[in-house]
Amino acid sequence: MTDTVRETGQASAGGARPFSPYEFLLAFRYLRARRKHGGVALIAWISFGGIALAVTGLIAVMSIMNGFRAELFNQLLGFQPHVYVDTREIDPGNIDRLIEEIEAMPGVKSANPVTAGQVMATSERYETFLQVLAVRPDDLAAMDVVRSGEDPRSQTGLTHGDLSEFGTGRYGGDVIVLGSGVARRLGVNVGDRVTFLSARAAPSAFGARPQQKAYYVGAILAAGVSTIDDSLAFMPLEQGQLFFVRGEGVDQIQVRLDDPDLAPLFVDPIRMITGPNTSVYDYTRLDPAFFNALQFERTAMRLILSIVVAIAAMNIISGLVMLVKNKSRDIAILRTMGATQASIMRVFLIVGASIGMAGTFAGLMLGILFVVNIGPIQDFITWTTGAQVWDPTVYYLYRIPAQLDWGEVGFISIFGLIISLVVTLPPAWRAARLDPVEALRYE
Repeated sequence: MTDTVRETGQASAGGARPFSPYEFLLAFRYLRARRKHGGVALIAWISFGGIALAVTGLIAVMSIMNGFRAELFNQLLGFQPHVYVDTREIDPGNIDRLIEEIEAMPGVKSANPVTAGQVMATSERYETFLQVLAVRPDDLAAMDVVRSGEDPRSQTGLTHGDLSEFGTGRYGGDVIVLGSGVARRLGVNVGDRVTFLSARAAPSAFGARPQQKAYYVGAILAAGVSTIDDSLAFMPLEQGQLFFVRGEGVDQIQVRLDDPDLAPLFVDPIRMITGPNTSVYDYTRLDPAFFNALQFERTAMRLILSIVVAIAAMNIISGLVMLVKNKSRDIAILRTMGATQASIMRVFLIVGASIGMAGTFAGLMLGILFVVNIGPIQDFITWTTGAQVWDPTVYYLYRIPAQLDWGEVGFISIFGLIISLVVTLPPAWRAARLDPVEALRYE
């Protein structure tokens, strides 16, 4: 021990400079396993493994949650617009101009006029209530949820039929598109007839009477979200204006953005275009409890798993306390040779920080490898168990979704290093406060 100090030439009456080579040399010597200090080495390895597994679990769980959130948003927002503009109080002659101005905004993918209404739908055997959206044929074909069906592995999109007849004929024709749940509840398929009955009265020679008309199913759409599949149908915009007695007007302009997460930032700029008295709101206002719950769940899971990382790092304290006890004589000798309390403290800080840094780095590598290879891992589990552990007909997803968020990876790295350093402070401070006289009294 004393030879090491003399050879490095770093100990003097004034103490060594902070984090000098001899401090690192002593710290790494203490980290090396020795037979008589095997318990300390074992605890160090346990601390390393605990931190590595905790960081791996944190990255894996948060990545899978991010993947689920992204897939849910893709499915939900593949149909649902990101910003709504209520146009019922706007002159119908200004609708086209407003659509052009909104679509010219950077970040806006499309702005589509929509007419909506509630109807009772009846088939030859069943009936149900549903929401009908009247849209332009090109706008329906451009929806992400419709285009998702182009992937043969996808469980969403047009499951039956096509849009070739949608929007053709007088006033848009009489072909409609039903959600998969609606078609199942009505017991209909492509080509079957469905009658819509609207409670909104239309003027006639015999007075006002409810609107009623028969339509034919042209396609069946699966969005993968029950609230959409079980309650929605689409008809051409012209037919919707006629059936719901809207004249030339529309109920909404539905705006879709390149980045849905920026939807709240577009509300005020769009309101400036449409006028201050126009109702403009983003998709998070439709069901704030749902979106707040998603965010809370994500935050709560990150907090819980961070606590697991902290618990794993606590093992470092046990190892350092034993190390300080075993090295009391060496610490006393170093103090008598001129090593300062700060220098001794830094040595043991380096020991604990090295364990935490190595465990965090190993956990990062394992976590990233797990997320990147989650598909082959899923296939391996399916092959070894002989059972389908992930049923795409239930979850509407072909694979377990996982999405790396490098911002979260950075947070996990910094948190792992900080917590490892913090738990090292108490035993390092104890080592620094060790009295050389008491330590050498019985030597």
